[in-house]
Amino acid sequence: MKKNILKFALMIATLSLPNICMIAAVDIPMSVDYVDPKNNQDDPQRTPIIVPHVSLEVHTLYFNNVGYDLTLVLLDEDGEEAYTTFVPAYTASLFIPLYLNDTYQIRLYPGGDYYFYGEIIL
Repeated sequence: MKKNILKFALMIATLSLPNICMIAAVDIPMSVDYVDPKNNQDDPQRTPIIVPHVSLEVHTLYFNNVGYDLTLVLLDEDGEEAYTTFVPAYTASLFIPLYLNDTYQIRLYPGGDYYFYGEIIL
């Protein structure tokens, strides 16, 4: 009987706690653009470009099995670089510094003539 009362009390205490740890990662819709569109008009991309799956949870970016190196650039609302870092292949997550608190355009450069971009709010 005492065990059942204790289990019930623990269950009520757990349900009454705020869900501050239940923040879900938000998917970042990514698009593709060319670094220099003039160079690609005569020589179009012949292989499909696979857009990486990226999500954001607070100040952590999560990458889903990206098998190539990336250069990550965050641009502020004025188009100025606010943050740049290298992301090695198969990186699962990357922490964005806490001093970055604004809306940014995220750009991922895999090398070559194109890059991926989206928008994040930190």
